[in-house]
Amino acid sequence: MSSAGLQLQKALLKALKADAELNDWVDGRIYDHVPSRSEFPYITFGSATGYDWSTATERGSEHLMTLQVWSRGDFRKTVFEIMDRISRVLGIAPLKLDAHELINLNLEYTQAIAANSRDGYAGTMRYRAVTEEVSASAP
Repeated sequence: MSSAGLQLQKALLKALKADAELNDWVDGRIYDHVPSRSEFPYITFGSATGYDWSTATERGSEHLMTLQVWSRGDFRKTVFEIMDRISRVLGIAPLKLDAHELINLNLEYTQAIAANSRDGYAGTMRYRAVTEEVSASAP
């Protein structure tokens, strides 16, 4: 993941952890790697892909990032409610990145499926973001 991609993930994490309503469900359980015996529900960062999105005058990147919501038992409703809250939070959060500017962040799709291997439900949200490098100010 590029530096911009890592900064974007950090900004997403900060915005999600700062939301009280979301934390009523997940209590800060937002992971890159899930600790063993973690309580449900929780959110994980899934795949992250970056592409060059530079123009003739600006260096930029396109990012495809997934968030996954996990719930145990028969709680499809919980997965949908958490995904809805994530969508609302990221739709209004002022995400700040170092040395990069977030041009846009769009939710491309959501999906909820039975996760039989985990005895519950998994929700997937894929976001597309575009960032541009910010030029350093002249001294």
